[in-house]
Amino acid sequence: MGGLGEIMDAVVALSPADGVSRFAGAMEPEWIDAALSTTGSASCRRRKLPAQKVVWLVLGMAMYADRSIRDVVEHLDLVVPGVRSLAPSAIPQARYRLGAEPLEWLFYRTAGEWSTADGLGDWKGLSLHGVDGTCMRVQDSDANFDHFGKPGGRGGSNDAGYPQFRLAALMNLGTRILEAAAFGPFATSEQDLAEELWARVPDNSLTILDRGFVNYSTFAGLLESGENRHFMVRMRRNLKYTEIEELPDGSLLADLPRSRALGRTQPDLPPTIRGRIVAYEHPGGEPSRLFVTLLDHEVYSAEELVELYHERWEIELAFDELKTHMLQRKECLRSKKPEGVKQELWGALLLYNLVRREMLQVAQANDVAPKRISFWSSLLLMRTFWEVTAWRTRPGNVPRYLAEYESRLQVLVLPPRRSNRRYPRHVKIKMSNYKRNRGKRGVAAK
Repeated sequence: MGGLGEIMDAVVALSPADGVSRFAGAMEPEWIDAALSTTGSASCRRRKLPAQKVVWLVLGMAMYADRSIRDVVEHLDLVVPGVRSLAPSAIPQARYRLGAEPLEWLFYRTAGEWSTADGLGDWKGLSLHGVDGTCMRVQDSDANFDHFGKPGGRGGSNDAGYPQFRLAALMNLGTRILEAAAFGPFATSEQDLAEELWARVPDNSLTILDRGFVNYSTFAGLLESGENRHFMVRMRRNLKYTEIEELPDGSLLADLPRSRALGRTQPDLPPTIRGRIVAYEHPGGEPSRLFVTLLDHEVYSAEELVELYHERWEIELAFDELKTHMLQRKECLRSKKPEGVKQELWGALLLYNLVRREMLQVAQANDVAPKRISFWSSLLLMRTFWEVTAWRTRPGNVPRYLAEYESRLQVLVLPPRRSNRRYPRHVKIKMSNYKRNRGKRGVAAK
């Protein structure tokens, strides 16, 4: 796989008209062909907007969330040479003809290549991963409402202004590459969606979870479906356990018992799961406990585990980067049909990983952790180079701009985080006093 230098070498070699390919250096060209052929989306018919270019259209929609889809097509010069006009209906037709499957295939193909990096992400021989969930809004169309549904509120069911879907994701906490994702209607729980993710957790790993994922079946499946898999989870207050002994580091060796009901429905599950309970309390915070299946207290001390648990927040930051920075706080995604929503989301996740991969290259070059690289600055710099330099400059002048681009990469490195700062959650901006518009399907419209 080539790095940033190879990507920019490709920029110099390409003609000004073939602008979209300049961002393709990070993705092997045959991957797109394989995605189209594997998912049955390839076409022998010569079209004004071919399937290969539609893939980059979907990525461009995520890169330029503030532009219309037609502007993205024109800006990226996606139509075949010689075509002067493109009917407005041709763009959505091309999108839905492509479908979501090629973008999903490409996401997993690239995630498998990029999620690991030598010397980054391991903790005492274990790769670190996190799973969490979030929600996103979609257009308030009949099709989206029927498929995804709306959350309730103070006014009852369907009180929200927009339909929403629920998303669960698996992240490599070391490289901050998203490795897998699953999404569905809002009524689907994060635990149900995460069932699709556990099989993708690699061996010799530690997966860090929030207490919303406390589930005995999940724990057992995670441990038994691979080799040397471990997990660490924040315990609920009512989680029952059997104390075995107190260890020298202050942690407690304990067994989580299988419930009687679970024993009747899933008798193949182990009767107990052994682990350690680590109790801690930050200044000004509430007492908390962790359950971790790493049993050796000498190798994995309680103090180190408490510090490590907060790496789970990296996936929370990824959701913020995706929704706040990349999608620019848009009220909702643009697509009005569920199939379009799926395609748009896979494209956004793929673009997120593309940006993250370039950040990983910068981190390795500067010998710092990937979380020390600014996502927002990286995204802005890539957008600027993509739209200003790469498409509006003669190929012969690109090396000069490339030198300036590479020199600016140093500004992407952030100072070390002040992780000892802790603040209680509170509202900083008061909501508007104007009457809410809950949409045409809201309670107020009934």
